Amino acid sequence: MSKVDDVFGPLAAPLIKEWGQPAVFVQQQSSAYDPSTGVVTASKKRTNVKVVITRIDINETGGLYQESDVKILIDPQQIKSNYITTDDYFEVSTAGSTQVMKVIEPRTYRGDKPVFFSVIARPE
Repeated sequence: MSKVDDVFGPLAAPLIKEWGQPAVFVQQQSSAYDPSTGVVTASKKRTNVKVVITRIDINETGGLYQESDVKILIDPQQIKSNYITTDDYFEVSTAGSTQVMKVIEPRTYRGDKPVFFSVIARPE
C-alpha cells in the first residue's frame, strides 16, 4: 500500500458511518441450473450497510446517465471488500417504501484495498 492509502484509508469508514443512511446491499452470488426443471436459481447475499447517496454532477464523465441516476458511496469494510458489479443493487428506505437502486456502473478506487467504492445507480 502507498502512503496515500495509509493516511486516507481509515477516513472513509467513520465518515460514511456518521453521515450515511441505512440501506441493504444485495450482492449476486453463484447461480445454479436445475436440468430437470430448466430453472436457474441465483443466490443473493443481503448486507445491512450505511451509504452516502448524492446526485450526479453534469460534468460526470464516462457514460450516459438519466436525470434520476445517483452516485452511491460505501466503504469497503462494510461488504468485506467484495467488489460491486452490475448484478448487484441497493435497497434504500424512502418515505415509507423501499427504493431499489440498480448498480449501472461500478467505480472502484485504489486496487486491492480500496479506500471507498463509488457506484452509479439507477432507481427502479
